[in-house]
Amino acid sequence: MAVTVHDVAREAGVSVGTVSRFLNGYRLREKNRLRVERAIKELGFKGNIMARGLKRRRSMTIALVTPDFDIFTTSITTAIEQILEEENYSLIICDYQRDKEKLKRKLLFLQERYIDGIILFPSNLAMSSKAILQKYVSQNVPVVLVDHLIPGVETDAVIIDNVNASFRAVEELIRHNHTKIAIISGRKDSQVCQERLQGYYDAMQMYNLPVCDAWTAWGSFTQTGGYRAVKSLCAGADPPTAIYTTNYTMTIGAVLALHELHLRIPDDMSFVGFDRFESVEVIEPTLTLIEQPIGLIAQNVAQLILKRIRQEYSDFATTIKLHTNMVIGRSVKRL
Repeated sequence: MAVTVHDVAREAGVSVGTVSRFLNGYRLREKNRLRVERAIKELGFKGNIMARGLKRRRSMTIALVTPDFDIFTTSITTAIEQILEEENYSLIICDYQRDKEKLKRKLLFLQERYIDGIILFPSNLAMSSKAILQKYVSQNVPVVLVDHLIPGVETDAVIIDNVNASFRAVEELIRHNHTKIAIISGRKDSQVCQERLQGYYDAMQMYNLPVCDAWTAWGSFTQTGGYRAVKSLCAGADPPTAIYTTNYTMTIGAVLALHELHLRIPDDMSFVGFDRFESVEVIEPTLTLIEQPIGLIAQNVAQLILKRIRQEYSDFATTIKLHTNMVIGRSVKRL
């Protein structure tokens, strides 16, 4: 039976993708190059039809693994794909539907494919796949994380300075003399959520304002969650004068709830949201929003993954933290 690329990878203790990169002329880390060369020699791998096919028609494929296709991940994915296409890379997109077992299966499936690298939106579920991701990294398959770090996994990442972004959002309300400020946060087990919540706490404490439990609502990063959170906040004995929502879908749900309650923005309720996409511009009055640099996120992610594929590891592991922009609308009233 002819020796295959899989046999070489198994013997060398590296991934199939690492062997394919070697066969296609990529420069590997020295220890991996020696392992692959030794395995090829010991197994008598002669560059069969499969190998010749790889040399003639290299896959040049990067996998992008996302928990869902919300407007945030879709916007970044589209921008990344446009950049990678210019470098002749194809993008395989996998959706694990916020299911940690599906995430494991997707990552294991990709191990058997000729993948040059992985871009992962990890969410809070990725800890259960930590061992699989560490194996990718150890086998010289680049992994770049987006929006979320995974403690204990040493790899590259592109994230947002969520604490500072939230601080500025709340500070904008405080500058307009609001003291009863509510926050609609996402999920308690989300790192991003906790960072944005911390920014809210920091701003309130900096200006010596009370942090009231009744003004902290949880919206699960969904439109329904934002809607229900506003209904709950406004039904309380001491409702806030301003609301800060910490993602796009909760912003939409919150605005719908305010309209249903016949509360006008900003006359009856001042409002600041997180994320700015084109569809939000139809809301009147225009909202004051925290805008994430979608294009810059995509650019940094693409540059990092391509850099590692080319075996440039001098600055590994890099975490790039990007700043947000505040877009001032007409949704905040001065008291």
